[in-house]
Parts: sequence; structure tokens; C-alpha cells
Amino acid sequence: MSVPRVALLPVSARMALVAVVAAVLAAVVLLPAVPAHAAFRAPCTPGDAGGPRCTWWNARVTFVADGDTIDARIAGVGTRRIRVIGINAMELSVYGRTPSRRRGACHAVAATALVDRLDRRAGGRIRLAAQHASSHSRHRLYRSVWFRIGGRWVDLAREQLRAGEALWLPNHTEPARMRAYNRLAQQALAAGRALADPDACGAGPQQDVPVGLTVNWDAPGPDDGGVNGEWAEVRNGGTTPLHLGGWWLRDSFLRWSPGRIPGYRFPAGTVVAPGGAVRLRMGCGTDSPLERHWCQRKSVFENEGDGGYLFDPDGDLRAALVFPCLVACSDPLAGRVRMTVEPRGDESIAITNSSDAPVDLGDHVVKPRVQRSPGLFVFGYRFAPQTVLAPGETMRVLPGGRARDDTRLVRHVGRGDRVLADAGSAVELRTDDDQLTACVAWGAGRC
Repeated sequence: MSVPRVALLPVSARMALVAVVAAVLAAVVLLPAVPAHAAFRAPCTPGDAGGPRCTWWNARVTFVADGDTIDARIAGVGTRRIRVIGINAMELSVYGRTPSRRRGACHAVAATALVDRLDRRAGGRIRLAAQHASSHSRHRLYRSVWFRIGGRWVDLAREQLRAGEALWLPNHTEPARMRAYNRLAQQALAAGRALADPDACGAGPQQDVPVGLTVNWDAPGPDDGGVNGEWAEVRNGGTTPLHLGGWWLRDSFLRWSPGRIPGYRFPAGTVVAPGGAVRLRMGCGTDSPLERHWCQRKSVFENEGDGGYLFDPDGDLRAALVFPCLVACSDPLAGRVRMTVEPRGDESIAITNSSDAPVDLGDHVVKPRVQRSPGLFVFGYRFAPQTVLAPGETMRVLPGGRARDDTRLVRHVGRGDRVLADAGSAVELRTDDDQLTACVAWGAGRC
């Protein structure tokens, strides 16, 4: 770039140039300096140039509260309490900087100790990240927490989930790493690590009884309009009665019952017969030996992804269902059934066993989509266990009209006279962990 030779310019021009330079210098002085510690934008996962972008802050840990909460001094901001995105660790009851003084639920101290180890290795140096700077949980900032260890950035949530010391907690306002977190959590469950070790907290009750858990997480219609449409069912796969008194159930977001009791605690005298089940409805109602009620006022399970978890009185996780399934997914009906639909007149949905062996529709759900709204459903009809079709047999689900008594090959839903859109939509058959088994579409609908 050439430099103007000021001395050769006329006096008036030199005076004008000096005035311009002075104005520029004044403007530069008035601009705020950009500090080295300012927040910056970058991929939410370091090195993933094509992925979602986050705002990042440099910070230092000032206090480790528990396995999913820290205090951090954020450069240019100050000290704030941070709630880690994507995980929920077990709860401490006694907090402190001295590890030996901490007390809490089984696995709570271990999860906190994992944060301590990362903090020591990083010398307290961290970075915080969020897709939305306003993300928060009550008075705490929602942030991903990354420790600088050995020349690379280590994700705290990933380490907790990989070790099995925390549950996956979906966050749909900060979705950048949710699928990866869900996969890590399911891998830890499948491997029986930490939380998923059924006797890690001690030899709990009835360890020899196989316990199953099914979750009906998608209630028919708007979830908050029918909370009792959501339920969890505890099944006894053994040959002796299962005594559930003192066991407790939760979703990934910890909800407290009266008396500061975590989740829903089954009362004494709750017994599941061999081969039987007890159903816990999320809303209010009258309890019976085979049906309990949590009395939550709002929907419990997140339709986009969540989990149901059953703990015994020692704190061992004895059964879980996480959806959508991403690890060790297996649908026994895959490729063995076909669906047809009649959307006009006497509406019906038909499921036919197209294989050469019996199939069990149990724990599968028929879900007609809301017209032009993939992911939204008019209702979900769930088949009970041992709903068996012989080769060539067809089960018919009748959505409309008044609900009537079912027969072996007919189910009446009773949702009203007209449910299926004549112009076109789709009906899906899905597993309870949200695997798509079959789909049929008509008109303008698409599978």
C-alpha cells in the first residue's frame, strides 16, 4: 500500500488530512477494547466444524457442588452456579469441599468425586458452552463444562455418562449433544456400569427376581390434558412374588414427592405376583393393588426422548427404559407384520402376521399421526403382553365410535366418529422404546 506524501500536499489538504486522522484516532479510543477473555462463537463440539455452534466462555472452577453442579468464575462475568447440560447425577445430602464429609444417595459421592478428579487434572481451568446464553435452571446457568486436560478439552457430561455415574437428562433447548449423550447412557446401561450395576449399593432385596419396566410415555392427545395417559408398569418375570414396598421410580428429571422423597415411592404392601404387573399412572386417582397414582399435575415424560428408572431401597437401579433406543435395539416384529388402513366409512387399522410363526404384539403401540404433523399423534393404542397372532391372522383396531368390549382379534379405541383424515395421513406401529416397526400411509400422507 502506498503512503501519501503529506509534505507535498497543499496546506489546506494537509489540514484536512490531519483532521481526518485525529477523528479516526478519537474514534478508536472511544471503542471498547475486546478483552482476551471475551465470549466467542465456535462449534459446540471442538473440532466439529459442521455441527451446531455455541457461545463459549473461559472460566475456572471455584467449588464442586455435586456430580452435575459446580461454581465457576467466568472471565468478564463473575462467579456463577453452573448446572451441567445433559446429565442428572444422584443427589448429595451433605455438601462440602472435603470429600470425606460428603454424604448422599448411592452413587452421589462417586459422581462428585469424578468431577474433583477432572478439576485437579485440569488445574481448575474450564470452558463453558451453550447454544443459548440465556439457558438456565432456576438461578443456575445451563452450560456444557469442558476441562483442559493433556492438551485437549474433555466434556464433563460425556465422562459422567460413559462411567455410568449419571442419567441422561434431555434438554431440548440445548440439543447439540443430546443424541450422543443418550447413546453413551444406553451403552453404560447395557454394560452394567455404576448406576446400572444391580448390586453396586449392596445386596438389595430379591436380586434373583427378573424385574421389567415398560413406560407409556406418549399419552393420547395433549399430554398435560390427560396426565393419567402416561404410566409406567413394573413387571415380575420371576416365579415368586415381588415386594415393591420402598422401591421408587423416576424419570430423567428428578421430581420430588411430599416429604422430600425423590420420585414416586411404592408403599408397603405393594406386591407384584409372578408373571404379573403393577401400573403407576402419572396423574391422580384411586389406588388399587394393581394400579397406583403419582398425582403429578403436568406431563412427566418428554416425548422427544426420556427414560423411566426403577430403584430398589438400597439405591440400585433394577430396571430402566430409555427412549428412543440407540443401543442394542431389537424389535421382534421387524419384517414380520404388515399394516393396512381404511380411513373412510367404518375406520379401521389392520395388523397382519405376514410371517410363518406366531408373533406377539405386546408392548407395541398403534399411533395414527395428526394430519400433516409428523411426530404428533391422535392417540396411541398399546397392546398388552401375550397379544399373539398366528401366521396369517389379522388384528383390527377400530378408532371411532363408542368403546366396546374387545374380542381376541378386535380392539375398540372409542376416540370419536372420525379420527383418520380422509385426505391422507399415516399410521405407525412402534415399540415402547420408540423403534418404528411398520407404517402405512394413504392419500397425501407419507411414511
